[in-house]
Amino acid sequence: MSRYNPRDVTPSQDTGWGLIFRLNDLLRDVETLAVQGKYGDWNFKLDRIWANLCYREDVEITFNDLNEIIEIKLKDLDIKEKNFLDEKISEAKLGMKAARKKYPENFTVDKDYNKWKNELYRILLMKDIWIRKLMRKNNLYMKEIKSNPAGAMFGR
Repeated sequence: MSRYNPRDVTPSQDTGWGLIFRLNDLLRDVETLAVQGKYGDWNFKLDRIWANLCYREDVEITFNDLNEIIEIKLKDLDIKEKNFLDEKISEAKLGMKAARKKYPENFTVDKDYNKWKNELYRILLMKDIWIRKLMRKNNLYMKEIKSNPAGAMFGR
């Protein structure tokens, strides 16, 4: 009898199921964090979803003359879009921080603070939508059907 070798095993369900379950758990958290107004945590969870979506993307590795790695970056256009959104998120956070310094005792009533907080929400919402569109493009988001989903149990 031969010894068990995990490299010889082909799972009956492909690893896509693991990805779908991870994405589902992360999206559940995103919904809760957004409603609670926990913007930093919301952004972090969106980044975790994005990281899970990048598993197929090629990376570009740059070496120096000594054959040492000096940079690793994603090749796809999606990284440019994400970086753009992340820069806008950083700008809004800096705006909120500057407004806090003006009125440290009651910064929440400051018009500038609220303007930047609203901008942060708007950008996070855009990042959220962008990620869901990216998931749909990769067939990892809700499947749209033309029939009534309630009829599925009756084979319709």
